[in-house]
Formats: sequence, structure tokens, C-alpha cells
Amino acid sequence: MWLVQTAVYLMHISDMSEANPEVSMDVGEIVHYHGYPYEEHEVLTDDGYYLTMQRIPHGRDNPGKISTSHTAEAQGSSMFCPSPRSVVLLQHGLVLEGSNWVTNLPNGSLGFILADAGYDVWIGNSRGNSWSRKHKQLEFHHQEYSAYSFHEMAMYDLPATINYILRKTGQEQLHYVAYSQGTTTGFIAFSFIPELDHKIKMFFALAPITINSNIKSPLIRVFDHPEGLIKSRIDVYLSHYPDTTSLKNILHWRQLYQTGEFKYYDYGSDNMLHYNQTTPPFYELEKMKAPLAAWYGGWDWISAPEDVDTTLPRITNLAYKKCIPEFVHFDFLWGCKPTNKYTKKCLN
Repeated sequence: MWLVQTAVYLMHISDMSEANPEVSMDVGEIVHYHGYPYEEHEVLTDDGYYLTMQRIPHGRDNPGKISTSHTAEAQGSSMFCPSPRSVVLLQHGLVLEGSNWVTNLPNGSLGFILADAGYDVWIGNSRGNSWSRKHKQLEFHHQEYSAYSFHEMAMYDLPATINYILRKTGQEQLHYVAYSQGTTTGFIAFSFIPELDHKIKMFFALAPITINSNIKSPLIRVFDHPEGLIKSRIDVYLSHYPDTTSLKNILHWRQLYQTGEFKYYDYGSDNMLHYNQTTPPFYELEKMKAPLAAWYGGWDWISAPEDVDTTLPRITNLAYKKCIPEFVHFDFLWGCKPTNKYTKKCLN
């Protein structure tokens, strides 16, 4: 898939003079370039991974009141002033990173749209991507460092991220907006950790995925983008995608594909050592109590509608769902106005 995208990019961008200026920028530089405030925060997970979070505390035209007390921070106090804004956490998908929420122009990037709407926007980065490669003891290229999948992202990364944000802002709950694998980690974390589940005001799932038995090859989907989109913004997308993850994470996704079951990682003959049973346990989605709103695409070849319609009936507090017939997987991040060129009947 990466080779196809790169080929398309090279066909349309013959030299850097034609590229968008954000191509050479990281997420902070992109945010500043468009005139928004920007902060970086680092949190340590319980298993030793350092995660970097980005923050857009307010929009361009609504600075209002900051969410923390700089005086208290300067004095070393752990007390923070309550945030006057609702807090939202944006969580990326597989082999992606935080900039994906700001790589469209401000009127088409969810990070900017929410900031301008009055939200205190936080952007998460899962372990192993280019923003979160530090560990308390392990080097990034050590085999032990990469002994994780989306399971550890759910059990360690999300709790550390959410608890830090709430402590920092003085809020008791936040909105969780996730894309693709970010929804997977949310489903696991909120169903397994009740005290974390209670801290979620609403879970917004874009292209939700727990099983992927109906995944299809996405190799040709890049050609479905309008020609104008390919010429105007694809250089920015490719400069930030794909990012890195672990082999174990990919293998865990492969297991879900082969079995059609939303289970813990399968260690084979070592399952007894990890789970005290010969097969990995199921994730118990029914235990999640946070309200869920879900959007998925009729032409999504990764988070296929057939798989989504298997997942959603297991959610006990489903507040809203919508299948967008013409959407493919990446439309939830980078899609422009639908063209109605493709239609597909959404199930249910």
C-alpha cells in the first residue's frame, strides 16, 4: 500500500517547489503555522514507556482562560485550576501519529475544528510511534521494547494519558474521539478498567474495529481519491504516514483476522503461562458502560461494515450509529466533500 501511495505522490509532485509547506513540518509546526496555540506534554506509563501528547488549548479566535495555573506549576504544586473548556482526547490509528488530526487545512482538520468550537484539544500518541519511543530502561530497537500490541496500548497507554489530562485540567471526565485502532484500544480499556470507563463522557468511534475478518486489500483505494485531492494534500499525508509500530502488534491483528474473534494475544503453547488457560480470553465489550457514538463507511475495506455490524450489538450503551455509504477508511481523517461516485448499501 505504501508503494502505491508513494508512486502516486511522485507522479504528481515533481519537485519540492510544488509541495505544500507543511510537508517538512512536525505537528507542532503545523499547528503554529495555522495560527493556533500549541503545547507538548510527556507522561510515563506504569510499564515504563514515555508518551508525548500534543495540546491545542483553544482556537485562534477564542483564547479565553488557560486550563492550568502557571503559578502553581512554578511553585511545584500538584494542584491545577479547573479548565473552563470541555476536554477532548483524539487518538490515532495503526501506524499513524498525532499529526493526522491536523494535516488537512483548519476547516477540514478535526483538531482545529474542535479547538475553534471551544474545546481543549489533546492529541495522543501510542507507544512506538515517532513521538513515543522513549522507555525508562529499554532502547527503542531492543526486542523487549517491542513486546507490545494494541493490548498494552489499551491497558497502559490510555490510562496514563487520560489520567494525566484530567489531572492537568482539573476535569473529572473527557470526550474520547478515536479512529480505527484508537477505537480498539478504547473498547478494551473501558470494558476492562471500570474506573477509567467512568471518566469518559462520550466515546466517539470513527471507523471502529474489533475484528477484521472481512478486510480487503486496500492497494487500489488511493486511486479512488479525487484528482484534486491527490494533487493538493497527499504530499502532507505521506510526510506523516506510515509511522512505526511493533511486529507483535501486526501479528495480533493477524490473529483477529484469522479467527474472527476479539481476543487477547495468542501465545500458542505459552498461553497457560499468560492466562492459565490454553486459549486466549475474549475481550468483554459488554462491560463497557461509556456511551458510544459510531460512524463507519460503506466502502471501508479495513473496518468493513460487516465487521462493524458484528461489534456494535455487543455495546450496551450505544447512543448513536451511522454508516456513511460512500466513505472509505481514510475519509474519516482526510476526506473532503463526498462525490457520490461510489455507493454501497450499509447493513442494518
